[in-house]
Amino acid sequence: MARRTLTLRRPLRRAIERGHPWIYDRALDAVDGAAGDVVAIADQQGRFAAAFVEPGAPIRARIIALDPDAEVGPAWATRRARLAAAHRRLAPELASTDAVRAVHGENDGLPGLTIDVYAGVAVVVFDGDAAARFWRPRLDAVIDGLRAGGIAIAARWIRPTRGDRGGGEGEGDPVPARIAIREGPAGFGVDVRRGQKTGFFLDQRANRGRVAALSAGARVLNLCAYTGGFSVHAGLGGAAHVTSVDLAAPAIAVATRHWRENGLAPERHAGVTADAFEFLERAARGDQRWDVVITDPPSFAPSEAARPRALTAYERLARLALAVTVRGGVLVSASCSSHVTEGDLRSVLASVGRTRELRVIEARGAAADHPTLPGFPEGRYLKLLICVA
Repeated sequence: MARRTLTLRRPLRRAIERGHPWIYDRALDAVDGAAGDVVAIADQQGRFAAAFVEPGAPIRARIIALDPDAEVGPAWATRRARLAAAHRRLAPELASTDAVRAVHGENDGLPGLTIDVYAGVAVVVFDGDAAARFWRPRLDAVIDGLRAGGIAIAARWIRPTRGDRGGGEGEGDPVPARIAIREGPAGFGVDVRRGQKTGFFLDQRANRGRVAALSAGARVLNLCAYTGGFSVHAGLGGAAHVTSVDLAAPAIAVATRHWRENGLAPERHAGVTADAFEFLERAARGDQRWDVVITDPPSFAPSEAARPRALTAYERLARLALAVTVRGGVLVSASCSSHVTEGDLRSVLASVGRTRELRVIEARGAAADHPTLPGFPEGRYLKLLICVA
């Protein structure tokens, strides 16, 4: 049976052929059928791609092949996954960890699918109902491809889809409540059932190592610390003292546990449960200062419509963080929103740095197991700037 054809209302062929995998609602007429249905994409020149659709969602279709009649069954899924695994072998940093992002969605040619592997446990996240319906019947084939590509997987756990997060624990093989992983010199425990995202933030792995190198002898403030990834690496890097701040008390409890389990002296760490903005305001009033300040907040811009408000929040956070950074100290500013560009982040720092000689000394992104497509700027969601303040 021939695939149903959807015709673009906007001239997107060139962008799609150059690798952009998303078609937004404004570029397509109303889409009939079920979420996850595979369709052919056409323009005035004819049919040229295959995609699966999500009626009613802002991202109305996700490209899966530049052939409108491509076979996209299990064999195709296995080939794509095996290629993704092969790319991971090119990253030397992954030799020192047993926690890896094995599938990075659109950037690996597997749109809407994320798989992080923690010490042999594959944690699967579908980005919405359409992705879940498309990938569930192909998931065994994907796992087979990852294994064939050299990634050891003994069990799998499927997290709730985007619309259901927080509504349940997920499903899959029996998995431990806490999975021990190693990351260079550091060790962490990952809760894949209830932890944020897939349980840990693997995208910041290389950045944690970079901060460790900047932390020797320093007083470090880690804001939005979650379970203390940056904190532990700073401690192992020789920080004199680290303060970890997060709004969630359970996260701070885990961060404190991680600190102890890595053999770091308890008196060199303080875990604080607080809103980052309120903490910084109190710290400034109390004339507290740190040599290295890390701001790694959750996404302030979950949508393009939220971007102006998000930039205001990033600017406020950066201004408050700069106020507690010693002269000549280091300010590390990160954004994990695809709707906020590196240029936006630089503009924020330019605004708050008018009274200080703020200099960006390094611009970084996600770790090597988070590849990006050159024609898909939204795929480079993580931006991190290291500044001398």
